[in-house]
Amino acid sequence: MKQILASIALGFAAVASAQNPFVQTWFTSDPAPMVHNGTMYVYTGHDEDNADFFWMQEWRVYSTKDMVNWQDHGSPLALESFSWADDRAWAAQTIERNGKFYWYICAHSKISNGMAIGVAVSDSPTGPFRDAIGKPLFENGSWDHIDPTVLIDDDGQAWLMWGNPQCYYLKLNNDMISYSGELGRLDMTEEAFGGPIMSKREKGKKYKDSYVEGPWLSKRNGKYQLLYAAGGVPEHISYSTAPHPTGPWTYAGEIMPLSDTKSFTNHCGVADFKGHSYFFYHTGKLPGGGGFGRSVAVEEFKYNADGSFPTIMPTDEGVKPIATFNPYQKVQAETMAFSRGVKTEQNDEVGVYVTDIHNGDYIKLQNVMFDGNTPKQFVARVASGLRGGQIEVRIDSLKGQLLARLEVPATGGWEKWQTLSANFASKVEGTHDLYFAFTGRKGPKLFNFDWWQIEGTQKSLVVEEGGLGEFKAIMKEEASLKAHTVFVPQDLSVFSAKNPLPVLVWGNGACTNSPWEHFKFLNEIASHGYLVLATGYIPMEEKPYNGPMSTTEQQIQSIDWAIAQNADPKSPYYNKIDVKNICVAGMSCGGLQTLYNCADPRIKTLMICNSGLFKDSNRGQAVGGMPMPDKSKLKDIHSSIIYILGGKEDIAYENGMDDFHRIKHVPCCATNFPVGHGGTYRQPHGGEFTVVALNWLNWQLKGDKHAAKMFKGKDCELSKRKDWTIEKNAKFSKLK
Repeated sequence: MKQILASIALGFAAVASAQNPFVQTWFTSDPAPMVHNGTMYVYTGHDEDNADFFWMQEWRVYSTKDMVNWQDHGSPLALESFSWADDRAWAAQTIERNGKFYWYICAHSKISNGMAIGVAVSDSPTGPFRDAIGKPLFENGSWDHIDPTVLIDDDGQAWLMWGNPQCYYLKLNNDMISYSGELGRLDMTEEAFGGPIMSKREKGKKYKDSYVEGPWLSKRNGKYQLLYAAGGVPEHISYSTAPHPTGPWTYAGEIMPLSDTKSFTNHCGVADFKGHSYFFYHTGKLPGGGGFGRSVAVEEFKYNADGSFPTIMPTDEGVKPIATFNPYQKVQAETMAFSRGVKTEQNDEVGVYVTDIHNGDYIKLQNVMFDGNTPKQFVARVASGLRGGQIEVRIDSLKGQLLARLEVPATGGWEKWQTLSANFASKVEGTHDLYFAFTGRKGPKLFNFDWWQIEGTQKSLVVEEGGLGEFKAIMKEEASLKAHTVFVPQDLSVFSAKNPLPVLVWGNGACTNSPWEHFKFLNEIASHGYLVLATGYIPMEEKPYNGPMSTTEQQIQSIDWAIAQNADPKSPYYNKIDVKNICVAGMSCGGLQTLYNCADPRIKTLMICNSGLFKDSNRGQAVGGMPMPDKSKLKDIHSSIIYILGGKEDIAYENGMDDFHRIKHVPCCATNFPVGHGGTYRQPHGGEFTVVALNWLNWQLKGDKHAAKMFKGKDCELSKRKDWTIEKNAKFSKLK
């Protein structure tokens, strides 16, 4: 296989523009896309090297945020995951429901000695997965139970379909691991699929088409669409439509006609992602590939005005990037747009890593954005058993500008990992393709490669995998905003003057000049489409900050900076910031700083967390350096305001509730969750305080009517949420 992969450059003369097949390290088949939390996942089969039949033992997962750079998540599910299975890990599909991920597979059953449908479950789209029921979901000894597809309908009913040459269906229960009713069979008629199944064909009659296998069930504009491999051998892709999953189905035509894919089978899946529609299929186009060595590919397309499919032809070029790639973060080495020669493996210590690296091999990433920071060091984690080699970091081509060269020594073993670094030898700006060219002695394996990161003059860190929101965030410094930390979606290309980022300005507890206690909370908010500007230096580690206290002026600097960046054509934030929707907020001392600045006319709403102005009776409890306006300052508030407090055990409870009862001229509410002064900021993704804060921001800054239900009305959602309480003043009902 090494010799086969080493010849990829010959098989792909135009490698600089090639995107298909988008996995080169393994043979992959039967792609099943799934979009979740701003990421496209594709679940595939795995054709064994040098196979002379569909010898498949495991399933694999790949993901992307930009459609060109794909991360290999390895094999979280295999035949060994099912005690009842002993052969043929064929086509499968994964779907999410209620926070769990269900992977429907087919495999040969040693119970019935036929093919069977099984289901695995996980709390994560990348696993680990386990057999959900310890037995097949359905089997009856027949060999035609293959290629399951699954759809959750608008009314919540889940449908499971599969089969060759008969297409079967089941109605899944809400638990997704059991079903109700009897096994159903679609009417495999000429009207439904262009031709009946072989056993019902009239001799000598020519038919338009025929269903074979690999169904994919979807829905568009209220109409059900069933895509499938059609026509016999070789296969093309066709589809039929129906008003209901059980039919009646009507043949609608071909989608991907027969073409030179170098594979006599095909298998498709479709998904919409960030405003684009994608068609996944497989080919045999990797060197050494073919009908039993297939590779997944993808094309972008646009539905016809009536929701029907256009004709889609396979290409080597594939799709264009829909976002830039951020190199100023820890990147798994198995993330790549294209590669030559290398393979991937996995173990329990590091997960998936790149291996089988030889002289002349390389990894390429597309559309890498260097703007906004200046590269300083290339850092990588590597291991070598014998002789090591080099990683040359280049842009635009294998012979392009050399940015850095990392020397990899023998580390004492192929899994004896060391983290090494090399200085950048030259500057780089703008967007480029990034190459890791591997060099060393010709012939032997050089080293293994786990992860890499480019460190810039401005520090940055991806927190909790970018957050749970649709827009994966990054925490970083900005050279033009000293002594502040910025939390922002990594991909700014999806934001514009028509879809700008609202702003949250944040002050820290204890007047600390670093958001080290709040970075999980703030990062989570940013991941839902916000620009968050926190007072103080970036917390690269979760440990207390030691240094001078922050000031009230830093919040004003944040507002000034956001407005200036939005107006600067040279800024990456140009026309992407919603400067009319700014919330100023803070915790404890940061809340006092917020109230000190409350008169600023640019503020749309305020959020006071675990804080409130001191009363005359307890001003002596204040820490030196805190802003100390008296209660008359509350009259300067001109916007809506929410207090998020930690209940009666919160040392700021008395002050915050006293503020609330005094504020009568603007809409105000006071919420309490009994956790004390520390809140939930340091819990994963900010805990319960994030839920309330995010709904407030979505309502006040984005006009989200659903988020308003958290607060509005006598029976608002927050009043029903476990342990939360809410009080509102008379003006609050006027908020829209």
